[in-house]
Amino acid sequence: MGIGITREQRELAEAVRGGLARAVPVEEVRKLLDAPARDASRPPYWDALAAQGLLGIHLGERHGGGGLVELAVVLEEAGRGALPGPYLPSVLAAAVLERAGSEGPTELVDAIATGGLTAAVALGPGTLTAARDPAAGVTLDGTAPPVLAGAQAGLLVLAARAGEETLWLAVDAADLDVRPHAGADPTRPTAEVAAHGVTVPGDRVLAVDPALVQDLAAVLFAAEACGTAAWALETAAAHAKVREQFGRPIGRFQAVKHLCADMLVRLEQARALVWDAARAADQEPPEVRGLVASLAAGTALDAAFTCAQDCVQILGGIGFTWEHHAHLYLRRALVARQLLGAGDAHRQRAVRLAGAGARRELRLELPEEAQAFRGPAREAAESVRGLDPAAARRALAPTGYAAPHLPPPYGLGADPVQQLVVQEELRAAGVKVAELGIGTWVVPSLLAYGTREQQERFLLPTLRGDLLWCQLFSEPEAGSDLASLRTRAERTDDGWRITGQKVWTSAAQWADHGILLARTDPEAPKHEGLTYFLVDMKNTPGIDVRPLREITGDALFNEVYFDGAPLPHDAVVGEPGGGWRVARNTLGNERVHMADQLTFDTGLEALLARADGLDGSYRARVGALAAEAHALACIGLRTTMLQVSGLEPGAGASVRKLVQTAHQQKVAELALELLGPAGAAAEGPAERAVHGYLMSRCLTIAGGTTQVQLNVVAERILGLPRD
Repeated sequence: MGIGITREQRELAEAVRGGLARAVPVEEVRKLLDAPARDASRPPYWDALAAQGLLGIHLGERHGGGGLVELAVVLEEAGRGALPGPYLPSVLAAAVLERAGSEGPTELVDAIATGGLTAAVALGPGTLTAARDPAAGVTLDGTAPPVLAGAQAGLLVLAARAGEETLWLAVDAADLDVRPHAGADPTRPTAEVAAHGVTVPGDRVLAVDPALVQDLAAVLFAAEACGTAAWALETAAAHAKVREQFGRPIGRFQAVKHLCADMLVRLEQARALVWDAARAADQEPPEVRGLVASLAAGTALDAAFTCAQDCVQILGGIGFTWEHHAHLYLRRALVARQLLGAGDAHRQRAVRLAGAGARRELRLELPEEAQAFRGPAREAAESVRGLDPAAARRALAPTGYAAPHLPPPYGLGADPVQQLVVQEELRAAGVKVAELGIGTWVVPSLLAYGTREQQERFLLPTLRGDLLWCQLFSEPEAGSDLASLRTRAERTDDGWRITGQKVWTSAAQWADHGILLARTDPEAPKHEGLTYFLVDMKNTPGIDVRPLREITGDALFNEVYFDGAPLPHDAVVGEPGGGWRVARNTLGNERVHMADQLTFDTGLEALLARADGLDGSYRARVGALAAEAHALACIGLRTTMLQVSGLEPGAGASVRKLVQTAHQQKVAELALELLGPAGAAAEGPAERAVHGYLMSRCLTIAGGTTQVQLNVVAERILGLPRD
């Protein structure tokens, strides 16, 4: 999945990808590596871009286009194809000019959109100064910082200092001294742009906020960077599937799998942040626009740079040759970071804006069909207003509103839209419904595989919250690899006898019932010899629950020993030997969650509140955490929007799992670190921080370790071979 998530945006991406591959194949791009610096002539493919509307796609209905999200979709594909020339600089210039107020030079925007004019933007004033002349306009002197594709532009958008203010001006290239550099990226070199007493008319002085130019550049460069990272990931993964070392594809090596999966995680975070920053550019006040633009740029520019480096690493020696395309993308990523700044600079800006109060609220717009569900949902929410979460669940469960995704009579059989309406109305009424814990996993498994008697006995009491469940899956020798479990279930005249040990079982000391996986056929392949049981934890003899004290000193988890514990015949869910299928039955895509509206949790908010007093390295770390937090929320929102649209949610769930657990650990670690020596005492204010840090260490272990999850992502999403 790319930056765009709607069907129209996906179709746009496919069309642009195909069009660029035909018009500017990579072999043509490579010819520019040894070519002399180019003049201001338009590239040969420019008329085709204009005819397809790609030069003005972000300029609204006047040019038959859309907005910045659509432009971001195009730029991602331009980055994937390493498109040379002034496309990115020209569309950036048009975006700046269009927002230059009612006095802005509309004719210049039209000329760029129709292909008659190429343009470029200087990302700062350099030594340029502007002296106002009431009669003539502005006199410009000095040199701009390196301007991307400046030698191919007919128009330069330049910044200049005029006393304490910064002016932005649209200047004809013919009036300036422009010299192309021997660029670090020869396919799109920068240029030196100098002015010597150039007179700029008053109508070419742009009424634009310098921060807006910075934000627009951040979003558009970040969008192209996503394409660079995508090419690097796809190339690395494809190579890993076929390149053999030691008699097998290198994609079988766990180190290579993890590196490729980590590249995907970086890319998906960048895409989500760029998507949201493009949406926010014209919707939010300047400080919020700047916040999300900085988070996007810091993440995406670094993702492109590191993914391009990692691609070279996976390619090995071939990746270090001039003949391979990999260095084209590394050069592209390198230049973008040099021009806009590395990630830490953007993250520190984001922290400054967040510390001053900037926050991005994510909103989900539901289709018109949602209105049909709103009245009944509001009535249900009002009926439990003021109740505590447990009481609200108990009251809503018989109505179906406690779990609307389930089929009647336990739910409403609600599609994603109706589920979200219910969540919205409950939130609006201030109603929180208690979570079910492991019961969340039990209910769909019983619906899919349970007998009528099991469903009638367990489902409604579980949905009411009257039954507490525990999960008896993990064992000392079978954690992430559940199919290796050894707990035995042997048939008896009265049912089954269970012998073995489970571990890391949360809430076992309080649970009413448990779900148990046990081996019933030791001769069958390990996934096929398992059976899924329901266990009465209170009334079954032969069960010994022993609290397992964790590194925090608490005992939330347990070891559970089964010493010939008897279970009746009707304790089996599904068929004997079919337990693996039952165990893998989860909520999947049936239950849709509303993304958090505010993206910084209390732990991160506390760090942001302290950021002003921290040095640059700490502020950058806080900024990285803010980027992760906002990326998680954006990925959640994108996943929800895809579900509402009936589209596959893609890699979002896997990426969120990998990012979120490590993110929570890093927040806890930094909160403790900032306490300094006081954190060694573990008492008073430090007690909670020490406990939080120690407790966080389980997050990348529980539910499958990070390393196993990286293998899963590499194999199931990237298609790398299984070891």
